[in-house]
Amino acid sequence: MDGVLADTSPCHRRAYEDLWRRIGIQGPEYETIAGRKTYDVIKEFTAELNPSPEQIREWILFKQLQARRHFSTEAIAYPDTVRALTALAKYKARIALGTSASRDSTWMILNRLGIASFFSILVTGDDVKQGKPSPEIYLKIIQEAEISPHKTLIVEDSSSGLEAAIASTAYTASVRTGKKIEHPKFIGSFSDLCELLSKLGIEIP
Repeated sequence: MDGVLADTSPCHRRAYEDLWRRIGIQGPEYETIAGRKTYDVIKEFTAELNPSPEQIREWILFKQLQARRHFSTEAIAYPDTVRALTALAKYKARIALGTSASRDSTWMILNRLGIASFFSILVTGDDVKQGKPSPEIYLKIIQEAEISPHKTLIVEDSSSGLEAAIASTAYTASVRTGKKIEHPKFIGSFSDLCELLSKLGIEIP
């Protein structure tokens, strides 16, 4: 979702910066943590502070609320998202969404963009134990869809997401960021979703 369907990366970056200032530490560059679960990021980069589980939960909630505040005020729509999803729906492709975002944040973004109805399966960061680069989120979708990973294409934008996608043994592509991964099932890096679909021979309305 983030960075593929919605331009929310600046919002997440600002939310993390808000959190690091609140805690009083120098956090990592956002590009190095993009696509990962908030819990995993906060636990790793605050380890030296030895926070309690309650403190970690408080920081997670603060970051999530800050991100949602930014979602509600910033322009987050990519111009090609609805066109691409509409093309896939007409092609009768089954579309699933796997995201490291929380369920509340996911529904907020999908409803704001008006695209929730396109997805037959939705798995969020709240539904898995291990975040990307673990393939758990994608394996869960593939299992729920009852389809072979060899008939599945995962579209990603981050390095951790691409690692997770390849580990699921599905085909994989990246959009918007130029990220690449060396693997026979990586089909390419594309400027946006419409360019990817055109490459696959799907007509764009």
